[in-house]
Amino acid sequence: MFRPIQSHGQPVTLVGAGEGSVQLLKIALARAPLLIAVDGGAALAQAAGAEMAAVVGDFDSIGDLNLPEVLLLHTPDQNLTDFQKALTVTDAPCILGVGFLGGRIDHQLAAFSALLQDRRPIILLTETEVAFLAPERLTLDLPEESAISFYPLEETQFDSAGVAYPLSRSQMQPGGLISTSNRVKDGPVEVQATGGVLVTLPLAGLDAVLHALWQ
Repeated sequence: MFRPIQSHGQPVTLVGAGEGSVQLLKIALARAPLLIAVDGGAALAQAAGAEMAAVVGDFDSIGDLNLPEVLLLHTPDQNLTDFQKALTVTDAPCILGVGFLGGRIDHQLAAFSALLQDRRPIILLTETEVAFLAPERLTLDLPEESAISFYPLEETQFDSAGVAYPLSRSQMQPGGLISTSNRVKDGPVEVQATGGVLVTLPLAGLDAVLHALWQ
């Protein structure tokens, strides 16, 4: 078992080997400068010229990168994804993730599953959107007409307000009632959920999400 990597109360950026760009990683690092690479995500970190506190994973996709001064935490357990391993060794109150969405659908599903198991504020970024698990109560200040979607990862009682299609004491579940393709109307957006609900919205709303979940 590795000693947790301490962030001293500050948010951390994790970078994985999925779809991502130097520009997107820099957006995350501007808000969470401590960087931990997850296996092959070290290549994007190097491309961005970013200093890594550590590289975590089973190292099956790290290739021949030269990382002589970086802490390497080899975690070969195949019962956990590299993303889950990185979360386990990261002691931080809030986490931004680049390179965990896009590409293979099974990798994205695994990332969403990890959010259910670790209820810290974890915000996953793509070039156009952010995704995170709603806490029991959530208030978001977003521009009028901003797109927003709510998708239940498990059965939940759900309330929403400040959106075009609000719900009240509704039972949502995968394969049942969902609330995607919604938009902000007469915000702020207010949500209550008893179970895991995935929220997605434009990348431009990242700072509003950070403010709501952590700051």
